[in-house]
Amino acid sequence: MARFVIISVVVVAAFAAAAVVEARVGPIDVAPTNLITNPLGTIIDNGRKITGAVVDECAWTCDHVAVGNKKMCNTLRKLPGVSSPKELLTAAVKLSMRKAKAARARFAAAARAAEKGTPMESILDTCKEGYDNTVSALQEVQRCIDANDSKASLITKMSSATTFTGDCGNAYEERELEPSLALKATKNNVNRVVTGALAIAAKLKL
Repeated sequence: MARFVIISVVVVAAFAAAAVVEARVGPIDVAPTNLITNPLGTIIDNGRKITGAVVDECAWTCDHVAVGNKKMCNTLRKLPGVSSPKELLTAAVKLSMRKAKAARARFAAAARAAEKGTPMESILDTCKEGYDNTVSALQEVQRCIDANDSKASLITKMSSATTFTGDCGNAYEERELEPSLALKATKNNVNRVVTGALAIAAKLKL
């Protein structure tokens, strides 16, 4: 009997001590061990999705393009009105078109100023034509976007645009000549933005 009384006293004292600790620090929440978060922020309970997270698909796209294209992609996705993959690609195409049109005008002006009948005049004419074709290809891409065309069609047409941007560099290499620093910068800038647009198109979830 005495042993039972002693045990009862010890148990009561243990519960009382626990109550004092809880009163001082508040209830302790133990996180369930069967919950994990996947890379997109979705909570999973033993393989069951129990709560979803909104995924920023534009940010996801920019995270998955090549390193050299990330800066351009992230700049475009922060522009006003860019909130979907389609709008992100449209912004990239419009930027590429502006750069290609500017390059076409600069190389056309340089061709007019070049000495007639020289290799340089021929190169500059090729560059002008290449950027003219680039603009046309980008216009086709935009029409595909507006028509909700397939991703495969978008990538095919974007690839054509990148091919045309290479015509200028190829023309210089074939004659073993170099453009002026200003024209070289223009050429490289067009190559960069059009390649970036293709990278965005390749990663889009349309």
